[in-house]
Amino acid sequence: MFGPAVARPTVSVRPERRSDAESPQSSPRVVQYVYVHDEGEAFRYPSSRDRSGDPARLAVRYLECALVQAASLRMGDADCDLALVTNVTDRRRLGRAGARLVEEIEALGVELVHAPYEHAPRWPAPLPAYNYVFDAILAASAGEDPGRTLWLADVDCVWVSCERAFAATPSAPAVGYVEIPYPPDWGFGPNRQSIGRLAQRLGAPPGPPPPWVGGELLTGRSADLVELVRVCESLDGELAAREVELEDEEHLLTLAFALGRIEMENIGGIADRIWTGPRHGALPPEDPRTLAIWHLPSEKGLAFRRAAREIAGGRPDRLARDLGDPARAMRRFNIAGSSRARRARDDLWLLKQRGLDAARAGARGRPGRRSAA
Repeated sequence: MFGPAVARPTVSVRPERRSDAESPQSSPRVVQYVYVHDEGEAFRYPSSRDRSGDPARLAVRYLECALVQAASLRMGDADCDLALVTNVTDRRRLGRAGARLVEEIEALGVELVHAPYEHAPRWPAPLPAYNYVFDAILAASAGEDPGRTLWLADVDCVWVSCERAFAATPSAPAVGYVEIPYPPDWGFGPNRQSIGRLAQRLGAPPGPPPPWVGGELLTGRSADLVELVRVCESLDGELAAREVELEDEEHLLTLAFALGRIEMENIGGIADRIWTGPRHGALPPEDPRTLAIWHLPSEKGLAFRRAAREIAGGRPDRLARDLGDPARAMRRFNIAGSSRARRARDDLWLLKQRGLDAARAGARGRPGRRSAA
């Protein structure tokens, strides 16, 4: 779809070829997904640290993350197949930088799978590609053994212990998820209390606010994940009939769980969303070293970008070495141990990027000019 793979120098992160006697269905399949916006389509991704307004440039930021996640799995000798679901069929939409990243991703043995965005919210808004995970599930499940285990992961995840992660896959028919410990009355959009009240309107018995189902990591049998999508489609139809709008997959998943329509199991003991940097205000995990997967939304424009440049530049050695040592990996991805000098360097770099983004946005707004990715 996107052209040939390229060779990887130095540290090998290529997958080993399976023998004819081995069945790919016996191993898990890790699926990442990237929706690329059309030119002129409104969007807003605060954690991307990209404010240029250029869909191709935004895609580069997310493809950098996808490359690093795939490399973390290969460097960890994960016994799995990898896939990247995207709506793009013509890599020219991504610019030179994006097309090069796709080649690097393919070089890691990642299968590219096409999926149009058919589960978009029912109203236009400058929002991220919420719900694209549903399209990714259906596309990644097509033609698969219904019993095969799939892991659907946001691109900004790092696998630090693949073996422990795969061992935590819940038993069928449950789908594994990461519970986000939001307060019941958290004030940004729908919260646990309002979702609980909505569930009661739809027939759930009175009770405490439901747990919040994070959509960044889902795992289970292919058949159970497909059923999860079908349940959410049906639920969204019920909400449309009541003129109720929920804007993203976390809202639908939390509501479906509160109604008892899907069976889910919290795997937060092996994976967690970790906000990095000094200004986020979120509670850090007790010990990130006990986790097998780090979800790092704040590092899209920092640690992921630096690691992607090393891989694309044929210098994956240091990343492989850091991932082999939890303390080094935590420093690399700004989870712990950042010095004042490093924080100052990061802040200056981010300020520079904001200035460049503002310049690119201005250039895009002037006739006859368009910034490149």
